[in-house]
Amino acid sequence: MDKQIGLFEAIDTQRALRYIKPDPIPSEMLDRILLAASKAPSGGNNQPWEFVIIQDQGVKDQIATFYKQAWDDSYGKATDPGRLGTHSYNSAEHLASHIAEAPLWIIICVRHNGAPETMGRGASVFPAVQNMLLAARGLGLASVLTTFHTRFEKEVAEILDLPENVQTAALLPFGFPEEGRGYGPTRRAPVDEVMHFDRW
Repeated sequence: MDKQIGLFEAIDTQRALRYIKPDPIPSEMLDRILLAASKAPSGGNNQPWEFVIIQDQGVKDQIATFYKQAWDDSYGKATDPGRLGTHSYNSAEHLASHIAEAPLWIIICVRHNGAPETMGRGASVFPAVQNMLLAARGLGLASVLTTFHTRFEKEVAEILDLPENVQTAALLPFGFPEEGRGYGPTRRAPVDEVMHFDRW
């Protein structure tokens, strides 16, 4: 954990890593990821996040079954990768089939007051998610933001014994990346294709 990389190097080379070794990761790495998450900004500084750390194989196996079903319902029967592209499709399919093998999961949850769900509900927890992903990048761990499990929110909430005022927002698997899978330059749309000044 001594090797440090710069903030912008982490941002510029961060990508979704879905090929994850089953080897356990040191507890100090988990501690650092959680500390990074806790430092994120939130609306009114109310910090509505809760982090469910999952290492129990039985729990992972139960949720992974729902995760794979959600993948199959969305993409698994496709003969054409479509908008995902072949590389991303294969990578996402691999994760759907092997997510339970990742040694550590963190399910990020949001506390709420029961008001109707809006995009704003998760707005104060996704900065914490991004901090976790950047921490993973800094530690050389593989991770990816995924939400397929939310299609079975009720079932997952029952497995995790979540209170009624807590909703899951994201699932992040963590572990060391498989050989030949790592961070590096990313391919993204040029900024000038997605920016607008003053009006669309």
